[in-house]
Amino acid sequence: MDKEIFKQIVKENKTKNNIIKDGLLAFVSGGILGIISQALIDLYHLTFNFELSLAYSLSSVTLVFLASVLTIFGLYNNLGQLFGAGLFVPITGFSNSMVSESIEGKSEGLIYGIGFRTFSLAGSVIVYGLLTSSICCIIYYFFLLGGVVI
Repeated sequence: MDKEIFKQIVKENKTKNNIIKDGLLAFVSGGILGIISQALIDLYHLTFNFELSLAYSLSSVTLVFLASVLTIFGLYNNLGQLFGAGLFVPITGFSNSMVSESIEGKSEGLIYGIGFRTFSLAGSVIVYGLLTSSICCIIYYFFLLGGVVI
């Protein structure tokens, strides 16, 4: 096949992304996720009288659980296709990546399938998150020693 014909076919079949629409959907879905999180915090703190710090933790755990359940039933990926980064960037996206890899590895058994594949996508996030936070802590410590930060 000629390179020019191939380039023409690729150009005709290339998906056209509407950056404004995609950005707006991600913004709205991230905002809705924030509203749901705040509603859960208020529910746990005001209704069930849990400490505020515990309400924050329970809100995160609840969102991770809901994202996991939606992933198991195949709904989270559909929502992610529609809303994009608004659902995949927060903690719910992390939950989705772990559960979807576990589902894919289910046929290989508990250890080599589910156990091994659970962290295949999320492992890099954990590693670089820990590395970045360690570097920030070291920088903060030197600022603290220098008297810049009190």
